[in-house]
Amino acid sequence: MFHTKFSHGAESRVMSLGELALRAFLAGHDEALGHAAVLLAGRRGARLVNAIRDGVVQPGRMTRRMQRLLLELRGILFLDHAPGDDWDAEDRLATIAPDDPIVPEICLLADGLHQALLSAGLAVVADEHTI
Repeated sequence: MFHTKFSHGAESRVMSLGELALRAFLAGHDEALGHAAVLLAGRRGARLVNAIRDGVVQPGRMTRRMQRLLLELRGILFLDHAPGDDWDAEDRLATIAPDDPIVPEICLLADGLHQALLSAGLAVVADEHTI
C-alpha cells in the first residue's frame, strides 16, 4: 500500500450532502426554474437564472454570491419582491390568474427550492414559507 500525506488545499474543500442535494435539485429542475423566473420576473429573472447556471458548474463549494442569487430566486418564486423594489418596467411581476394551471406548478417548484436551500443550510427555519 502507498501511504501519502493528504494536504488540505483550496481544491479539497468538501461539499456537504445538503449542498450536493441542492445542486442535484437545480440540475433536475433547471428548465422549470428558468421558465418560472422569466414568467414572474421577466429579463431580470432570466439574468438571475443564467447567473445561477454559471455558478452551479463551478468547482468547489458555493460562493456567497451564489447563495445570494439562490435566495433571490426563492424570493421571486415566493413573490416576496414588491413591484417597486428597483425593478424596471419590463421586469415587473407578470399578471397571472390565480386559476392558471401554472400556479400550482410554481408553488411546488418554490417549495422544492426552499427545502433544498434548507437542507444546504442556506435558508433558516424562521424564513420558512408555507404554501
